[in-house]
Amino acid sequence: MLRQLVLAAALAVCTIAPAYAQEEEAIVVTGARRSEQYEAVAEMAMPHVTLRKRADSVVVDLYVRNDTRDAAARAAEMRQALHGLESRARGGGVTLALIDATSGVVRPFSVEIAERSISNGGAADTSAITIYLRANVQANDTIDTINARIAAFVSAAPHPGRTELVSGAVNLVLNNPEQYHAPLVTAISAEGRSVTDQLGAGYGVTVTGLERQVSWKRTGELELTLFLPYTLMVSPRV
Repeated sequence: MLRQLVLAAALAVCTIAPAYAQEEEAIVVTGARRSEQYEAVAEMAMPHVTLRKRADSVVVDLYVRNDTRDAAARAAEMRQALHGLESRARGGGVTLALIDATSGVVRPFSVEIAERSISNGGAADTSAITIYLRANVQANDTIDTINARIAAFVSAAPHPGRTELVSGAVNLVLNNPEQYHAPLVTAISAEGRSVTDQLGAGYGVTVTGLERQVSWKRTGELELTLFLPYTLMVSPRV
């Protein structure tokens, strides 16, 4: 029975994989930008079988603001700031990113796209935009080393004219969360076998929820706990 469940779950993975799964997707999994697709499931209590995983990278909001009074000069300074950030990020430990507001998927940065997203900053004679700084999480990283790396990047970046750069909180990024679906199914199946072995041949288990997408909770500064919202029910064999 459990072998049939594992096979069914494996087929479900193939069915629900996103259309862009050919490329490894990176998803912001903590903070206000987290995908609503996973929000409800992530608020559920974690089941017995979970998987601990360190974040692959982090993203930090970077608020870029300029209040030069002349509109043309303000636009030029914002453009110069964005190009300066892009140049600064080339080949360094911190890169730039844009984030899909609906899915939470991290997208490559583009000055052209960023410029189209500039708003009035909530005040007259002001322009503003929020972009994202991304840094890979190294084996020896702590939240303090991450914050230091981000702060050094922002401090050294160009601040043309009346441009201000303000960084925000650190949010965690996970690459291709569904790659952990199969290992979780394997672990859940092992738990089911363990239960039946302990109770004897007169009992069986029914597992539901294996087709669900991987969910997660932040359980440390840079750590995540991944799980499937499954249920395992034990009943006497008829």
